[in-house]
Amino acid sequence: MTTAFLNRRALWVFGVAVVMVVFPFLHEWPLFSLFIGEFRTFNATMFGVWLLILLGMNLLTGYSGQVSLGHAALVLISAYTTAILSQQYGFPLLVAILISGGTTGIIGGVVIGFPAVRLRGPYLAVATFGLMIALPQILKLNSLSRWTNGALGVSGDRLQPPSFLAGLLDSGDWLYYITCATTVIMTVLFWNLTRSRVGRAFIALRNSEIGAEQMGIDVRRHKALAFGISSVYAGIGGGLFFAVQGFVSPDSLNFIDSIFFLVAIVIGGLGSILGAVIGALFLTFQSEGISELARIIPGVNDLRNVIFGGFLIAVIILFPRGLAGFLQGDSAWSPGRIWAQL
Repeated sequence: MTTAFLNRRALWVFGVAVVMVVFPFLHEWPLFSLFIGEFRTFNATMFGVWLLILLGMNLLTGYSGQVSLGHAALVLISAYTTAILSQQYGFPLLVAILISGGTTGIIGGVVIGFPAVRLRGPYLAVATFGLMIALPQILKLNSLSRWTNGALGVSGDRLQPPSFLAGLLDSGDWLYYITCATTVIMTVLFWNLTRSRVGRAFIALRNSEIGAEQMGIDVRRHKALAFGISSVYAGIGGGLFFAVQGFVSPDSLNFIDSIFFLVAIVIGGLGSILGAVIGALFLTFQSEGISELARIIPGVNDLRNVIFGGFLIAVIILFPRGLAGFLQGDSAWSPGRIWAQL
């Protein structure tokens, strides 16, 4: 039975890998060109960016139990760091992204994480939310305009493929593959981390800080560590965000985006990779989905926020563990349980 399960998993992983490799070329195939356009490669790339950010957010909130409303600020800091290093100091874009990821991890773990370890619950959420409120105004300061270009933001050149791939891939395709490779690596690292001793310590923190302390876990160190690792994911995602968008300004992300990140992992499901995947799909396609619905039902665009709010309420009430819990059979409304009751 175990062998059959492993074989199914290996087959599933192989199938996903094949789709990821050929995806940028599917719009050229007659069968797929009807519903997959070139713009879908951009969507798939942004899905990878959102997934990286939500994996970090899920580690912080879903595993260690710390609620942050300032995650978009970390993404914005990294995007600006990548832009400044690559455009003003001549760093290769990929190197700038790696440096930005590490820098954001230090900022999140040391500058934010250690002072925030004394806070919990709504107090931590409000403190991190304050960072997101303040950051756009800081980036617009005249004293920083030499680097940030004030409210106008920073533009960048598109990442070009290596010369031996120049005839096969354009910049969008190359960015897609870079993002895919990065996302796969970071997801595997996430999977291993959450099953390690450190990951189990994070879960103990989430369940009870007092209980974790009684078990000999250094609560302050692990809370700061969770912030730091989560910030690295936000940092890599922020660097790729700049690379994909080719531009960053103080208004590229705001406090609404911070709330959306939290909402996305709640909808997807806290404490699981599948939850982050579903949340990333939600961030990628929710706006487009409502726009498509508006073509069928006139006036839907005017009710965008009502639809979004209603959907969120329905998910929380019907699927307390998110859509990932529903798909995994942890909900009373899951298909397996409904079928068993018939």
